[in-house]
Amino acid sequence: MKQNLLKNKVLFWLGLIHLLIFIFLLIYSFFNPVSVLGINSMIKPMKFSLSIWVYSWTMALILNFVANNRKVKIYSWVALICMSFEQVAITYQALKGELSHFNSSDTFGIILYAFMGVFILTITLWTAYITYVFINQKKHDIEPAIVLSIKIGLVFFVIFSLFGGYISSLQGHTIGSADGGKGLWFLNWNTHFGDLRVAHFFGIHSLQLVPLFAVVITKYFDNSKSMLAVKTFSFVYLFITIWTLGQGLYGLPFLK
Repeated sequence: MKQNLLKNKVLFWLGLIHLLIFIFLLIYSFFNPVSVLGINSMIKPMKFSLSIWVYSWTMALILNFVANNRKVKIYSWVALICMSFEQVAITYQALKGELSHFNSSDTFGIILYAFMGVFILTITLWTAYITYVFINQKKHDIEPAIVLSIKIGLVFFVIFSLFGGYISSLQGHTIGSADGGKGLWFLNWNTHFGDLRVAHFFGIHSLQLVPLFAVVITKYFDNSKSMLAVKTFSFVYLFITIWTLGQGLYGLPFLK
C-alpha cells in the first residue's frame, strides 16, 4: 500500500500532513480554553483533518487506476489547494472561537464561508469529472468487482458532497432546533433532534467503505459472486444512508 500511495506524492503528502495536523490539534485540545457551540473549538478542525487525511489517501489509491496522468495530476493539485484552504479556514476560525460554517456574525465570516463553499464545490465538480473519466475508461488492471465498487463509491461521494450544499443553503445542519446542544462523543451528532451531518458522513465515506468491502470479498469469492456481493452491499449501504437522511429531515436523532 505504501508504494501505491507514493505514486501520487501530492495526495500522499496532503494526507500525511493532515494526519500530523490532527495529532497536533488533539494535543492542543487538552490545553485549549476556547469553545464553540458548547464544545472544544478544536473538535471541528480535528474532524476535518482526519477526513482530509482519509480522503487524500483513498483518492491517491483510486487514481492509480485512472489512465490519464495529466488529469490525475491536475485533480491532485486542485485537491491540495481546495482542502488546504478548508483546513486553514476552519482552524483559524476555531482558534478565534468563531464558527467557520454558517457564520453570519460579521463580514469576514460571511466572505470566508462563501470562499469555503467555492473551494468545496470546485473539488466536488472535479471529483465528478474524475468519476466520469474512470467510469468511461475501457480497461482497468484490477478485479471487476473492485472496479464496480470504486465507481459506486465515487458516485455516492459526489452525490452526498453536493448534499452538503443543501445543508449550507439551510444555514444549519440541525432540524428541529438550532445547531449545538448535546451530541455524540467527538462526532457531536445531535441526540435530541435531526442532524443532516449523519447522512452526509455516511454518504461521503462510501468512497472508502464500498471499495474496502470489495477488496475483502474478492479474496474469498469468484468474480460473479463478488460482483453480486458488491451490488448487494452497495444497495444496503445506500438504504441505510437514505434512512439516516430521512431521520434527519424529520427531526429525529440518529442515536439518543
